[in-house]
Amino acid sequence: MRNRVLKKIADNFLIDKELFLMLGDLGVFQSRNAIKIDNYRCFNYGIMEQSMVGFASGISMANAYPIIYSITPFIIERCYEQLKLDFGYNKSKGLIITAGGSFDYNKLGPTHYCPNDISLMIKANCREIYLPWNEQKAEECIGKIFEKKFFSYLRLSSEEINEEIMPNDISSFNNKNKINYLILGLGPDSYLLAKHLNYELNFSISKIDSKLIDIIFDMIKKGINLTLIAGFNLDFILNLLQNKKQKKDVKIEKNGSLKLIYSMDTKYDSAEKKITHLTSNLFFNEFIIK
Repeated sequence: MRNRVLKKIADNFLIDKELFLMLGDLGVFQSRNAIKIDNYRCFNYGIMEQSMVGFASGISMANAYPIIYSITPFIIERCYEQLKLDFGYNKSKGLIITAGGSFDYNKLGPTHYCPNDISLMIKANCREIYLPWNEQKAEECIGKIFEKKFFSYLRLSSEEINEEIMPNDISSFNNKNKINYLILGLGPDSYLLAKHLNYELNFSISKIDSKLIDIIFDMIKKGINLTLIAGFNLDFILNLLQNKKQKKDVKIEKNGSLKLIYSMDTKYDSAEKKITHLTSNLFFNEFIIK
């Protein structure tokens, strides 16, 4: 997934002079073609992640579109203040790409765990979050991001859920059959969790944005009972739903429920398998939406 994304970025380097790719000591070899094309716009910033985010915000204000690539906790948790201020408050444009979300790097210990990244990016005012399930979807995400050039987050996973077993995207949902219960998986780790819990995912979610919140809200408003499964913290979902309800003052037609199942943290250090980390501290929260 990572190799294909970096190749796609290099291909776009030839035609889009606004792109700048900054590497946090990761993906340097895979980005060698972009470096050959223009080593002024593609370079290894090293392990100075906080400085890299600030620098990226600065060149964004000079009409560049910066792309930052590093390991998830190093670029999201370590740099949260810079993401919040330099990008969120300043409304700068740019793309954050991370590898190793939640527990992909489980063998490297707690310094490499990051199940709170998406919650933090939402709090930093990032409203375009992409969760590709495989490398083909990841490449498609890059194309969509470059069309809009918003402040976006692309979370690359170590999991590859191929098209044959990946559930249909939630955007294809229609309620002609009057379904009253659905299980939705956010990102590829949800497939592992669902399998572990003996659940069957009805739909997949590859993007968190205002349209997704609209879909979820409309389902609950019509009395559909939803279960959302994710391998990362989902505490932001209720806030986004509440914000939508307050803005539109919508009346709920029926009392649909919302159940959240997600990995908040892990009870282990580095020796266990990824699925063991994902399931060691699962949260099960259920709400009635009124």
